[in-house]
Amino acid sequence: MHIVGSAAIGLLLLAVPVAAEVPIDPGSAATVRLSPQGDLAFPVAPPLPHAPANHGAILSTDIDEPGRYHVAISAPGWIDMVRAGKALEPIADRPGASGSGVAKVLDYDLEAGHYVLELSGMAAGEVSVSISR
Repeated sequence: MHIVGSAAIGLLLLAVPVAAEVPIDPGSAATVRLSPQGDLAFPVAPPLPHAPANHGAILSTDIDEPGRYHVAISAPGWIDMVRAGKALEPIADRPGASGSGVAKVLDYDLEAGHYVLELSGMAAGEVSVSISR
């Protein structure tokens, strides 16, 4: 994966067929171009995909301050937060507010450390992702 552009908000991240993780900072948002799930090396295998929802991306984030974090995506799909090879159980899972451009929000209580953010089960194209407190 590699970064096409950069700004505090509005990065365009490309998910390419590699095992690399693209960093996303807490408090920021990015637009991610999705890759076919079969081309991605997920640390924790996501549910089996069914066309057309067979695309995804692998991102990462480093948490400096423990607390509750919200992961939001703009299109339907799966979100898995992974640490030390295990998918974490979200504290809450809810749809975005009507008309907000957010399809799904998952809340996680995170400790300081490195996390992998897996997106899967999505249609081809791009998705906006944000991590906030």
